[in-house]
Amino acid sequence: MSGTGAKATLVAGGTGRLGSILIPLLREDGAPVRALTRSEAAATRLRAQGVDCTVGDIRSSSDTELAAAGCATVISAVSGFGPMGSSTPETVDRDGNLNLIRASAGAGVGHFILISVQGAAADSPLPLMRMKFAAEQELIRSGLPFTIIRPTACLETYLEAIGGPLAKTGSTVVFGSGTVPVNFVSVRDTAALVRRAVQDPGPLGQLIEWGGPNLTLNQLSEALHAGSAGKTRHIPVQALRMISVLARPFAPFLARVARAAVVMNTTDMSFDSGPGRARFPDLPWTGLAEAAAPR
Repeated sequence: MSGTGAKATLVAGGTGRLGSILIPLLREDGAPVRALTRSEAAATRLRAQGVDCTVGDIRSSSDTELAAAGCATVISAVSGFGPMGSSTPETVDRDGNLNLIRASAGAGVGHFILISVQGAAADSPLPLMRMKFAAEQELIRSGLPFTIIRPTACLETYLEAIGGPLAKTGSTVVFGSGTVPVNFVSVRDTAALVRRAVQDPGPLGQLIEWGGPNLTLNQLSEALHAGSAGKTRHIPVQALRMISVLARPFAPFLARVARAAVVMNTTDMSFDSGPGRARFPDLPWTGLAEAAAPR
């Protein structure tokens, strides 16, 4: 656990895409940081960087109680959408967050920051958005001082997915037609907003909608090719519909990806990021070219 000075900020999901950027930013601000991770190897790496770690599972109430004990702020940056064995939006984004919220309330945490998703709703066609909404509602009912941040689709995640085959085949892959505008926000921009919420909570009990540019998946593919002669392969929406059903018993992650792709190709997922950005004009705005540039 952290020392006897200032109380720690806990980052659940500290080894994920957002958490791995957020933790160094928080450490720059001088406050002690704790991470909740299931990986002993990841905990060892983080401890070498001066990060306190609790090795445990957000799906365990005892593990979340141990992680939240003595913390001033708790940030939930977890996601059960990815290919992580038994993890699902139901077990992580809903039930895991409920565990963490209840543990935080019991520990007297002063500020709970929930990373939700833009479009979270009880009637969403996507389980992830329904489970995030359930977590939001539990947090509101908990009595904890809170901030809910709803970022749009993560730009780097989709660039990585589209560009996965590029090095080997010279081609990118787009699920669907790739012509429907979607709002994307860089994980770097979201990390900067979360850091600001830790530094200066302002009026608590607020929900912040956070986005970036409206882009098509084809534009993401073109940015990855950066003027080269590489090709873009498309997987038809009808094939995605079939995959979303047939893959469910043996490849649930693939089924979730296919279902999300169907929604992205048949739903208006554009978003006006102006109002949210106007509240924080000094925070970074990472564009497509910058995010797609080799690092």
